[in-house]
Amino acid sequence: MKIHLVTPRNPESFWTYDRILPSLGKRCIFPNLSMPTVAGLTGPEHQVTLCDENVEEIDFDVEADIVGVTGYIVHKPRMLEIADEFRRRGRFVVIGGPYASLCPEELHGRCDVLFVDEAEETWPQFLRDFASGHWRAEYRALEKPDLTASPTPRFDLLKVDRYHAMTIQFARGCPFNCEFCDIIVVYGRRPRVKTVPQVMAEIEECHRLGATQVFLVDDNFIGNKKLAKELLRAIADWSAAHGHPMHFNTEASLNVAQDEELLELLRAAHFTTIFIGIESPRRASLQESKKTQNMRGDLVENVRKIHEYGIQVQAGMIVGFDHDDESIFEEQLRFIQDARIPVSMTGMLQAMPKTALHGRMAKEGRLVGDSVGDQFVFSNILPKTMSRIALYKGYRTLIADLYDFRNFRRRTLEFILNRGRQVGEGIKVRREEWRLLGRILRDTVIAASPRRAWFTMSLLGATLWKNPTRLADAVGFAIVHKGLYEYMQHLDRHLDRVIRDIEERAEALEGDTVSGLVSASA
Repeated sequence: MKIHLVTPRNPESFWTYDRILPSLGKRCIFPNLSMPTVAGLTGPEHQVTLCDENVEEIDFDVEADIVGVTGYIVHKPRMLEIADEFRRRGRFVVIGGPYASLCPEELHGRCDVLFVDEAEETWPQFLRDFASGHWRAEYRALEKPDLTASPTPRFDLLKVDRYHAMTIQFARGCPFNCEFCDIIVVYGRRPRVKTVPQVMAEIEECHRLGATQVFLVDDNFIGNKKLAKELLRAIADWSAAHGHPMHFNTEASLNVAQDEELLELLRAAHFTTIFIGIESPRRASLQESKKTQNMRGDLVENVRKIHEYGIQVQAGMIVGFDHDDESIFEEQLRFIQDARIPVSMTGMLQAMPKTALHGRMAKEGRLVGDSVGDQFVFSNILPKTMSRIALYKGYRTLIADLYDFRNFRRRTLEFILNRGRQVGEGIKVRREEWRLLGRILRDTVIAASPRRAWFTMSLLGATLWKNPTRLADAVGFAIVHKGLYEYMQHLDRHLDRVIRDIEERAEALEGDTVSGLVSASA
């Protein structure tokens, strides 16, 4: 059979870095791992092709017996458009992925077969059923699959050179119980892991295909610390033996800062960035959201501890908890500046379907719509200690302050100058990296506005003066700021429209109330 697997285009956000991809010579930051994984689960008797709309156009006339579509809630509109167009042309369409797993009821009738939850067992079963002519309309995993039986994803079917980084996965699931998190809904609270040889085979394959950066997409890489350390030792040995050809990024919980052996292993394995869901500097908000793992020790000291090992912390931050009043915006900014966190993905609280937070908000009558999966543009929750307008206005001011030129320069320079040593420092710069440097300087100095050119030269100059070995960091942050700042400006205009809409509705409601009172009096 001919099977065509499609990943929809990502809507622009802070995550996508769309505005700097031309400077990097890429079309997408990294691929969605779902479709290479499904392709790996497909037997050799089938012909499989992948299409990622982020790096290529969709051919709706492609010859295929089955077309598969995946995506998160944020992809919902485009997923449905893609499915509808393929079905209009007579293709047999199947849908799976996180959105299908969280909201299967919304997809009934929009595809020929629906996959709920992980597909390690249900996809091969469906292919057998389809070949026999007797398939089901919905396949749902009876239990969480054993990842030690998972084959290597088909990275070779991706256009690897069009991505900034490749993605692999070591574990699924997280042991914590954060109220707002949909990860534990989809993958469970018991971390399930692949074996070390499995992951090393994936790293070897990414290296063979030319990748220089790998993102381990685990939602909490250290959910099982013992096994994570085993893997890190293997990566460290491989990296040293190969001259540190790749650097690694992942996601982890903040308690990584309390384990110095783990931090040393991350450094030895050449992990240069970790995304951490810090969420809030306010302990009452952390307690409320059951994010108690972040309440061990001082937050600023914990972040700086990680920095000492040469690892950048990218933060996930949230405003809009029940214990957040209007002073939270200044408190968030002050924390991010003090902790020297260059990149903070700061958004508004979102009640994702099936989460404990969604259930509580529904019970309290505080949901104002369905989740769109994008915390940067919308909150579907009525705040408790401030108005909706105050939330949106405060958030708009916060992100503007975060990516203000001077604020970003200050905390980024302090991070660069206080960052601990990384393994592989001083390795000869490759030819393609010189070309990348040229493109970045072109876009942040030569072809940039005077303000941006000043920012870049100031950041580079201060780095050269105080620690020239960190110049590459300064160049990287110069282009990162360009992407974040330009998207912030776009988001500012969007939030301004949202605020005006809320204000106009409030005025209309107030007018209706006054008219009603006048009529009643008459």
